[in-house]
Amino acid sequence: MLLYIGSEFSRAIRSREFKKYTLVILIVSVLANLSIIAFRDYVYGTNDGTYGYNIIMFAGGFFWLPYYATIFVAQMLFGKTYPDPYIKDRVTKNLRRRHIYIGKTIAALMMLAVFAALTFVIFIVTSTVFQLSTGSLSADVVKDFGVNVLCAVPLLMVGVSIGMMMLFCFENKGRALLAFWAVTIVIPRIIMLLGAEPISIEFFRFVKDEILITPQFTTLQFFASRDVKQIIISSAIYIAVSSFIGLMAFRGKQIDNVPVAVGREMDRKKRK
Repeated sequence: MLLYIGSEFSRAIRSREFKKYTLVILIVSVLANLSIIAFRDYVYGTNDGTYGYNIIMFAGGFFWLPYYATIFVAQMLFGKTYPDPYIKDRVTKNLRRRHIYIGKTIAALMMLAVFAALTFVIFIVTSTVFQLSTGSLSADVVKDFGVNVLCAVPLLMVGVSIGMMMLFCFENKGRALLAFWAVTIVIPRIIMLLGAEPISIEFFRFVKDEILITPQFTTLQFFASRDVKQIIISSAIYIAVSSFIGLMAFRGKQIDNVPVAVGREMDRKKRK
């Protein structure tokens, strides 16, 4: 299993998709800083509210944006084709379907940790360069942003786990993407709308405040509103449930027109 996880992680980190994702992080960081500069120079006209620490503070409230893109991290580890558990090589010869699913998911979560670290470094460096004239990126500001990133990681892990679930549930990646965004964007936004003023239906208000992942991103920005315990518990539950559903879907799939029962019999004969 460890060999398989290492192999999948190594393959993904050398892939073209990894470089593209890193480039997107750099471009978004640059654009965020340019927007602050444009606002300061052409709209607001002064430095008030546009110091370097402001962009760092505002960024803490927008981690829901990469959450919607976490399926691409999952896809990076999922591979170009639907996994065939009957194709055996040096790495997969002793693996069953649950090992393949769990291995890919763990490798995807490891990749997310790499991207979280890259995002922190790239955003701090670009903000330091672009906001150098304000001289306001202190160690405390950088530390607070690092804490925000760490608190966001469990929530982003949920996105990766849901993305992996969808990719295993749908052999068509287009449908997997649509289903992922329906679960992470459309449905939560509808619930949030029904649970907020002026509608404020009690059931949806409870789901919004206690169950949904998306609203928890807005609490990361400030220490007083951040609930680390809820983040960890809810994230663990979401990851466990989505992994279970994805694994059940994978175990029930026919691969290359081979029925599941026949495939399991093939697995038993190989082990003998």
